[in-house]
Amino acid sequence: MDPIRFSVCGNPIPYLRMTQGQVRLMHIPEERLRPHVLKVVRRIRAYLNYKDEVYLFSKKWPIDRAPKIKVYLNVMIYFSGARHADPENIRKGIQDAIFVNDRMVAGAVDFDYDAEKPRVEIEIRQN
Repeated sequence: MDPIRFSVCGNPIPYLRMTQGQVRLMHIPEERLRPHVLKVVRRIRAYLNYKDEVYLFSKKWPIDRAPKIKVYLNVMIYFSGARHADPENIRKGIQDAIFVNDRMVAGAVDFDYDAEKPRVEIEIRQN
């Protein structure tokens, strides 16, 4: 099987671990939230929107969402500047967005800088 390759434009958002309480906050109107809680809610929304965007790009190709054999997810990240998140956490968020069951997913992550066009290039392949 040929590898599947696609890119997601813009600065990537790293994996975000959420508690059940934080998820419940998503249903409260913003005007009722305190400023520090509102900041957390906006980070969660940004992460979930990024996951949706990655999923929509991946939906264009026939990808086994719960692979039974090893799948390789290789991620190349182009950051806009020197201040950025941990590349491995970005890969984890992408893996979380694409695969329902990711216990058979392995792969690598690398990064570079491109101030003009920040993006993530994703390659998925099976042996």
